[in-house]
Amino acid sequence: MHGKVRRQRLDGAHKAANALIRDYDMIVHEDLRITNMTKSPAPKPDGEGGFLPNRAAAKAGLNKSILDAGWGGVPDGPRAQG
Repeated sequence: MHGKVRRQRLDGAHKAANALIRDYDMIVHEDLRITNMTKSPAPKPDGEGGFLPNRAAAKAGLNKSILDAGWGGVPDGPRAQG
């Protein structure tokens, strides 16, 4: 099951890369640090031995969405094609 999803993502990335290469002379992309973007938020001490809310649940949902979107595979397509 995971292999099929991976292949579908790679296929989509390659099709998008080919479309960009066909349509544009120069392509610039941002070097996203996906590993840093998906780190867990640091705990915030409240000074009394406990911790303040750090919205870890919301960040976990965002992390899942970032990783699920497959941002890491999109820039590899044009580089491999060009």
